[in-house]
Amino acid sequence: MSRRFAFNAIRSIGDKSMRQSSIHKIIVCLLGVLVAAPVSAAKIKHQTTLYADGANLALKLPEGVACNDKSIVVADTANNRLVRYALTAQSLTPEAVFPLPEMVPLTLQTTTAGDIYLLNGKTREIVKVGRSGEVQGKVEPKGLPAPSAFVPRSFKLDSAGNIYLLDILSERVLVLDPSASYVRHLPFPEGYGFFSDLALSPQGGIYLLDSVAGALYLAAPDAQSFALLNGDLKEYVNFATSLASDGRGDLYLVDQYGSGLAVVGGDGSFKGRKFGMGWEDGQFFYPAQICINEQGTLVVADRNNNRVQVFNILED
Repeated sequence: MSRRFAFNAIRSIGDKSMRQSSIHKIIVCLLGVLVAAPVSAAKIKHQTTLYADGANLALKLPEGVACNDKSIVVADTANNRLVRYALTAQSLTPEAVFPLPEMVPLTLQTTTAGDIYLLNGKTREIVKVGRSGEVQGKVEPKGLPAPSAFVPRSFKLDSAGNIYLLDILSERVLVLDPSASYVRHLPFPEGYGFFSDLALSPQGGIYLLDSVAGALYLAAPDAQSFALLNGDLKEYVNFATSLASDGRGDLYLVDQYGSGLAVVGGDGSFKGRKFGMGWEDGQFFYPAQICINEQGTLVVADRNNNRVQVFNILED
């Protein structure tokens, strides 16, 4: 797409509201062209797209996804429910539906035992749901140092079941053990914009994603503070909101406003963009959460397309 084509497309639109909407879409499309760079990240291949549950009830504005080697769980947000799909090397099939009429499920995480943790957008609380769909209660941190108040924006679980909670009220990352008892915390770095998500490195470090400033931070496993890893993400993404780490040490960022993915190395180096805005397989429209399992299955909640897309990360 040339600059002249983009200019003429904008000029030809008369209505102001239509013009603003169309300008935004054109900018998003141009973003994927103008930031193109040599890509050394692994290739990603589309596997399948999930549109509905086993009874053919369509997904509606799904915000969250969680995946392990046996299943993919979807936060079917506007339908106030969770949908679980059984995952094998050969297939992905609907397995169970868990209605949550009093909740608005957003971000998800699963344990090795199949329990589900979700961020309830209605109350801003983290809730635990058992493998059979029974609500087991909310996560209530014990022994927090002052201030005791917190508001989770996102969270992650490690393989031992420890909870890493992004507390946007008291400006810190809380680390809790599997019983939700306080272990430690790390304060947010100074001069940040807005932290949307965090991820864990294979070595146990903690990454922080600053959507507004376009920056990534890292705290090493034993560090007491965060250090800037990449402060120039705005060169490559419009507004990144979700973050996941793969087994290679690469980070995958969901560019929500740019409707694509960006890949960043564990050292902060930019490795390329993937996909773009659209409605075909391998395209997104305001995507939300991303997850990656140990087998290299990558899952994206393609929110405004009312679906979830599943990919395989291929070896170089």
